Amino acid sequence: MYHSVSGGYHDDISLARFRNQIKRLEAEYDIVDLTDVTETTARPRIALTFDDGTTDFYENVRPVLHEYDAPATVFVVSNALLDDQFTHDEHYDHEYMTEKQLAELADDKLVTIGNHSKSHPRLSELTGDKLVSEIAGSKEELEESLGIDVTRFCYPYGDHSREAVEIVRSTHDLAASIENEVHVDETSNPHRLPRINGASEPYELDWALTDCSAYVARMANTLFD
Repeated sequence: MYHSVSGGYHDDISLARFRNQIKRLEAEYDIVDLTDVTETTARPRIALTFDDGTTDFYENVRPVLHEYDAPATVFVVSNALLDDQFTHDEHYDHEYMTEKQLAELADDKLVTIGNHSKSHPRLSELTGDKLVSEIAGSKEELEESLGIDVTRFCYPYGDHSREAVEIVRSTHDLAASIENEVHVDETSNPHRLPRINGASEPYELDWALTDCSAYVARMANTLFD
């Protein structure tokens, strides 16, 4: 899970650090599309996801993806397409990708555009029509604007409720969350896929990628879920 690569926004990491991470991941894993990450194969798999849809993905991340032939999913907030004054976090002056840039990404074989809600709210605080609008309404807006099928969702802040998950399940093929960084496999809930934060400190990332970390997280979820 990434947010910002030399963009200056939340969880920002440098382009050099990002490239080094991808180089390392490519050496140790098969970097695959999000739909394929749960499959068990001889070599472990990892998928790349990017939240918010800011311009640093288009300008900085995309060239690195092509350098390593690495697929990725970028989750877009639909209000950013409709309102050039929109920002989902008042602490940053976000520059979001334009409709033209997203249309170009829609034709990129390495990039899949996903839905990150209409306005990036905490979904657990919404119910009924407002929740449907944030999830299904955003999907419709992105599909109409870009002329593509949007089948992937990402919960803003990793926050969700049972009602939110059910709406996502009925409108999208899969969804990314945060959870407790449990590694995915065939038993993972496709509408609550856990992720590891790529902006973590290197030693934290090293730990999060280990089987031991996954085991501890899974046991914790069993106890407290």
